[in-house]
Amino acid sequence: MNTVREQNMWLDLARYDTPTIANAIEAFGQRPDSEGFCTEIGVRVVEQGRSIVGRAVTATMRSRTAVSANPTVLGALYEQVYLAEDPTIVVVADLDDPPGLGAFLGEVQGTILLRLGAVGLVTNGSVRDLEQLRRLRFGAFAGNVTVSHAYAHLEEVGIPIEVAGLRVKPGDVLHADEHGVLSIPKEVVPKVAVVAAAVVAAEQDVLNWVRSPRFDHSALLPRLGSIGSTVAEAVRSLSAAS
Repeated sequence: MNTVREQNMWLDLARYDTPTIANAIEAFGQRPDSEGFCTEIGVRVVEQGRSIVGRAVTATMRSRTAVSANPTVLGALYEQVYLAEDPTIVVVADLDDPPGLGAFLGEVQGTILLRLGAVGLVTNGSVRDLEQLRRLRFGAFAGNVTVSHAYAHLEEVGIPIEVAGLRVKPGDVLHADEHGVLSIPKEVVPKVAVVAAAVVAAEQDVLNWVRSPRFDHSALLPRLGSIGSTVAEAVRSLSAAS
């Protein structure tokens, strides 16, 4: 059972948009700034201004070839989502070349996964039933939209995968909104929301100055630099306290 502290952590992370979380992650220096996010997600079914956060439940799929689908694999996916103590985001790697012919996710799977505890799904493949998914408030992030499930079937569940440039392991914490999807390094998950708050405050301070009568173009570079200094100080304070 989640503690109150853990529940608050998920709520705190969801208060920020994904670009702000990306900026906060960069301040920790845990990975190159060019890694850790999806680069080829063209379809984003999520309300404007809403972020979703959850731990990854992973799977692979294909849809181009007629095969006898193994219900055990689908059942294993459902079980992993249902048994997770935290909110989950299902991540499905479409192994077809090219991917995206048939969709695993539509209204039926979205309704089932939501009921089991998932808040969204990410895939390099396709989705369908966009309006129904919007009404469900089930986040969907995909490479393309299609009309058919074709021969969609899952092949494996609970393994490391790569989707749209993002390497994902089961249990990774993902953050997603209308901008896209990123992973949060496990070492900084409990700290990211605090640094995100520092990012927002520092950026807002500069923006207020730019919009004010006090604006001076000759001071732009130092002012911009103050954002990084403020955020770095927030990271140092967290490190000293831990």
